[in-house]
Amino acid sequence: MDLDLATCLFTGLSSDSLQDKHIIWDDGRFTTATQRVFAKDVIKFVRRKEQCILPNPFDIPDEYFLEAFRFNKLLYQDFLLVLCLRTYYRSEVDSNRMPLDLRVLATLTYLAYGHFDALKPLDGFRFYSLGSLQQCVAEVCELIVHFMATDYVVFPSNSDEAKDIKRGFDMQYGVPNVVGIMDCFHVRLFKVDPPFHNAFKCRHGNLTINVQVICDHKLRFLDVNPRASGGTSDIFVWNRSHIKGIVKNLYKTEPTWLIADRGYHLEDILINPYRNPNSKSEIRLNTVFESMLGVLDTAVVMLTSRFRCLKTILPYNHQIAANIVTACVTLHNYLLSKDCAMDEHLMSIVPKRKKLPNAIHEDEWSAGFKHREYIRTYLD
Repeated sequence: MDLDLATCLFTGLSSDSLQDKHIIWDDGRFTTATQRVFAKDVIKFVRRKEQCILPNPFDIPDEYFLEAFRFNKLLYQDFLLVLCLRTYYRSEVDSNRMPLDLRVLATLTYLAYGHFDALKPLDGFRFYSLGSLQQCVAEVCELIVHFMATDYVVFPSNSDEAKDIKRGFDMQYGVPNVVGIMDCFHVRLFKVDPPFHNAFKCRHGNLTINVQVICDHKLRFLDVNPRASGGTSDIFVWNRSHIKGIVKNLYKTEPTWLIADRGYHLEDILINPYRNPNSKSEIRLNTVFESMLGVLDTAVVMLTSRFRCLKTILPYNHQIAANIVTACVTLHNYLLSKDCAMDEHLMSIVPKRKKLPNAIHEDEWSAGFKHREYIRTYLD
C-alpha cells in the first residue's frame, strides 16, 4: 500500500482531498485514480490470508450494490479505508474467519434493512451462519462508535465552534443564538433481562430505548444519546444528559439555546413554544419553532428511512442496540459529509406534529421566559 496516502488520511487530512486532481501532500500528488488503486489495495489488505479466496462482492452490479448496502462502491472503499486506518487494522492478527470487508458489508445491509436477505444472492456470504452475521453487526458497530463517532457526531464545545450553527439558524429562521434542536424517539428491542423489563417498557407497552438526538439546520446530528431505557421520559433523559452541562458552559459566555417542543420545561438554555399563545407575535414564534422542529423530524425520518433496522425490533441487548443507533447516526453524518443525496424512493413521509391543546398557565416562573420574550421581539 502507499504509506504516504495512509499517513495523509490517518493524520487528519480529509479523504475528500483525494478526490481533487492537484492536492499535494509533501512530494506526492493524489488523484482520483490513485485513490481508487489505494482503496482496492485496502480490500486485499483486510483479507486474513492470501489463500482464503472468496467471491468478490464488487463483481455484482452497481445498482444492486447501492441498494443492498446504501453505499456505492467507491464510497464504501473510502469508508473501509478510513475504518482500517483508524482502528490500526492488521489482517495477520485478525482471528475472525470472515474478512473485515465482508463483515462491514454484512453490517451495512443489516442497518439498511434490519435483516440479511440482500446477502442471499451473493456467493461470498453463503458459508456464514445467521449467528455469525449478527455477531458481525455487533462488532462493526462497536468499531464505528469507538473510532468514528467522535469525529462525525460532534456537539460544539466552545463559542467559536457554535458560531456557524448559530448563524445558520439565524439566517434560515431568524432566531438568534440557537445551537441545536432536540427531541427523542424510541427504538424497539426484542427482549430485555427480567430485572430491567419494566424499566424498558414504554407507555405503549413495547420494550424500547429512548434515544435523545440534537441536530443542526443542515440535518446533521450534533449528538445522540441512546442509553436511556424506554420507560424514562424525555425530560428525565435531558436532565441527565452530558449535553446539558456543555450548553450551560456555553451559556456562561454568551446566550446559547436549544429548541425543543412543549414536552420539555422552559429553561434558561432550553426554549420551547408558548403553551397558550394569545397574540399574533406569540403565534408567529410558535409557527417558526414548528418549522425548526420540522428540521429535526426530517433528519430522524431520513435516518430511519436510510437505516431501516431502526424501524424493526432489534434482536440484541440494549448495549448493542445503543451502539447500532450511534453507528447509524455516525453513518448518516458521514454520508452528509460526502454530499451523498438521499434516494427519494427510500424517504418516508415526514409526519406532522400533533397540535397540543393550550395550557392554562405558561412557564412564567422559568428563567427561560425572558429569553423566549426576547426571541419574540427579535422576530418582530
